Amino acid sequence: MMKRQIKTKAKVQGFSLIEVLISLSILAAGLLGMTALQNEALQFNQAAFTDSQAQFLINDMVERIRANSGSNLYAINYTEDTPTASVDCATETCTSAEMAVWDLAQWRGMIESTFADDGVTYLPGGESQILFNNTNQTYIISVRYDWSQLGEEELNNDGKRTISVTTRIQ
Repeated sequence: MMKRQIKTKAKVQGFSLIEVLISLSILAAGLLGMTALQNEALQFNQAAFTDSQAQFLINDMVERIRANSGSNLYAINYTEDTPTASVDCATETCTSAEMAVWDLAQWRGMIESTFADDGVTYLPGGESQILFNNTNQTYIISVRYDWSQLGEEELNNDGKRTISVTTRIQ
């Protein structure tokens, strides 16, 4: 009896076009996910940076009040205009009241980014207020700013994020 040889096809090697397209679509979906993740990380990083800037400015005012602790003249509301200092206390000797006005003008200038030669935006749409409570001798120092990238749960009704510190200066 004669053995019949059955010819088998040679093993096919390589990938088909469909497999390549599926692999590319999976890779593209992964890259889009990584891009979205990077975008979220950048937004959170910017929010954290802006929050730390606000905290830095609040701490700056706490130190200014502490250095001029004999004056209760630091209270100012969001709606009040920034005071204009009549004396440059950086170069001249000032009274406690003049120092308070100069401190407020300098501090609000940083928050509102009104320094023309500075060119730095400290806080987008920044505003500030300082409340003084005579009863318990505490200051409530608040800074608020626009940050449209934050979710609605992070914003007040006026569309601004507020950071506040309550402190007693002795």
